[in-house]
Amino acid sequence: MEAGRRIIEASRHQGKAAAPRSAATRRLCAGKQAARAILALILLPFAACDRGTDNTGAHAAGQSISHRVEEGPVQATITLEPREVRTSGSLRLIVEVAIPAPASVETIQLDEALPEDWVITDRGRSARGAGTKRVERFEFTVEPYLPGRHEIDSFEINCDLRGDAGERLTLHSMAVPVEVVSEWPAGDVRREPAALRGVVEPPPRPWPWWAWAGAGGGVLLIAAAIAWIVRRRRRPCVLPPVHRAAHDVALADLGRLIAAQLMEQGQYKAFYQRLCDILRRYLENRFGLRAPERTTEEFLLESRHARCFNSGDLQLLEEFLTHCDMVKFAEFVPDRVRMNESLDTVRAFIERTKSAEAQVEVSPARLQRRRGRRAASEASASASEAEASP
Repeated sequence: MEAGRRIIEASRHQGKAAAPRSAATRRLCAGKQAARAILALILLPFAACDRGTDNTGAHAAGQSISHRVEEGPVQATITLEPREVRTSGSLRLIVEVAIPAPASVETIQLDEALPEDWVITDRGRSARGAGTKRVERFEFTVEPYLPGRHEIDSFEINCDLRGDAGERLTLHSMAVPVEVVSEWPAGDVRREPAALRGVVEPPPRPWPWWAWAGAGGGVLLIAAAIAWIVRRRRRPCVLPPVHRAAHDVALADLGRLIAAQLMEQGQYKAFYQRLCDILRRYLENRFGLRAPERTTEEFLLESRHARCFNSGDLQLLEEFLTHCDMVKFAEFVPDRVRMNESLDTVRAFIERTKSAEAQVEVSPARLQRRRGRRAASEASASASEAEASP
């Protein structure tokens, strides 16, 4: 820019000095001035480009820092660029090692030299040169963490001089200072990060429709199970029926009759009432005859038609039932011997006609009904005896 300006001013000065000249001379001078102006305009961009290149080089030189270490035949140049970086940026550390052939660089211990929480995101290695001297170049891309003044500590550069893991050489770099600048300008409170408030629990997710349907079905199943249990407990417990042989039931009843000691007490009507009932129930359970609900005449007539007994048993039943009717209704008073004979007659008849196939139900409800009928029969027999006595 300055060179172009001087050319233009010189052209103007010469034009003023040449004013008294002739017209031809003036035309010639005007052509020269125009040529000089055009030349100045052409040279102006090149002058600006040269100055810009110089500034860029100075700027680049000011943004990097480097140093050189030497040990024996090995020289290492460590360059860090830029020396000031923002927390969102990255650094590039370049290590160039000039080493004689066939030596080589084994390792560079950079990880332990970095500040805490700094990370190496990229590594590169290349080599150039041939013959007795070669240069190995290592590039590391490093991302910083917290803002402030930091320092990359000294790190080791391990070399193998013979190339066969024989003689080794270690170079130590110097510490390199680094300035990490925050993304937020200092003092800008509006852009400062807010204080942490802890973990915020996410809002509860609503149940899907299938979860509600499953929950409703489970509630209905539980309610149905509870209702079934309550109804089952309220239902009376029904025991399974128990069956015994008809002759066993009759013999057991005879045993209870003897234990009641009605003969010793003189209650002959009650004795014959119970003895007659035992025989009639046995006939019903053993032969299927409706003996307890019929009179003596009706029973004997049905027995003859049924042909369940031989003539001897039929005559014995007729005599026994007639004798019982005489005691119960004709005021006949039997003696102790006669009462024992009647008891033995019934026992012998049961033993003679018993059968294991004839089973009778002996459930508690049935036994309770039988005991009720027996109590009513004994009460009626006692009332008849009370009326007959003077």
